[in-house]
Amino acid sequence: MAIYENDFTHKIDTGLKASKGYKRFLYRFKIGDKSYRKVFDYSDKSWDKKTRTSKAKADSFKYKEEKKHGTTESIIGENIKVNEFVKQYFETMEVSTSYSGNKWLGEIQSYYKRYISKEIGSIQVKDVRQLHIKNIILKIKNIGLSARSQKTTLEILNPIFKSAIANRIILYNPCDGITVTRPKTKKKVQNPSALLKDIYNAIVTTFKDDMYFQALFLFALQGRRKSEILTLKWENIDFNNNQYTLPVTKNGEEQTYMLPSSIALLLLGIQSNNQIYVFESPIDSSKHIQNIKAQTNKLKKALKNPLFGVHYLRNVVVSAMAEQGVNTTYLSGALGHSNLITMEKYVSVPYTKGSEVANQTIEAITKDSD
Repeated sequence: MAIYENDFTHKIDTGLKASKGYKRFLYRFKIGDKSYRKVFDYSDKSWDKKTRTSKAKADSFKYKEEKKHGTTESIIGENIKVNEFVKQYFETMEVSTSYSGNKWLGEIQSYYKRYISKEIGSIQVKDVRQLHIKNIILKIKNIGLSARSQKTTLEILNPIFKSAIANRIILYNPCDGITVTRPKTKKKVQNPSALLKDIYNAIVTTFKDDMYFQALFLFALQGRRKSEILTLKWENIDFNNNQYTLPVTKNGEEQTYMLPSSIALLLLGIQSNNQIYVFESPIDSSKHIQNIKAQTNKLKKALKNPLFGVHYLRNVVVSAMAEQGVNTTYLSGALGHSNLITMEKYVSVPYTKGSEVANQTIEAITKDSD
């Protein structure tokens, strides 16, 4: 069957392009002086776009390895070493192509190279034991790195060894049973409902004549993370249904939330043609705003609260919701948490409903401030 390269217009990765509907993928590469190309067609699959793209990346990697080595058995075999397997894992893992996604991948690759590779990289995957992992964590602790950095070792290696199990290289995950206890650093929020109301008043007063930053901080008052707010795009706001969608979140899920009418009105006031980001950079219209330190400091001063910040506000919001008796499942949904501990086995996180209940509660707390 003839391959019409003009049909593939969306670049996915080096040498890999997708057709308009992301159902067919063309992969081109060279080994020495010889060129290869192959089409991966998933038109008959019921997968979503993300799954098809991930599959195309994995299949293209496998195809190239087959051409280089004749088979993938010598690459993904029972004797493969950790460094070799990790290299393949990083090359084929599904990561957001956004700036934050690429930055995150670069950070974990750097961490692996600095603290893990030299300890177990030359060992065969099947020979890694729990003791090896504990020794890595101990060495990281002894050089003075925080408990958070120590935990990063597990966050990187755990999914890698799960992948090794899926590839039938090992039967057990050497990370199982290892925990790193982080010291409690969060201070309990006192009188959170009253504090939330004060923060609301400070936002609408401080930015009374600035719809841009009033909307930005009111999103924070809904429990949104700073990165979620700053990277929000107009295409992901549904004014007809009073909702907005975050395509890629911290836990990798697409999440949809209710859009409060108070924020919707502000957004309509700042919207203009050809904008990509809701909170567009005043310097470069193709990018989102990067720094809100000056505006955050204004609110700190107005509140006389040096702890105030976008992330601190998430603690205030969840504490106020709990004080008002909001169901913990809705709390998780409102803040975008996917982990319901034991409940996660039986229910899915209701992000939309959670944000709706949270919004109703916030409005009830702040209604007397209007």
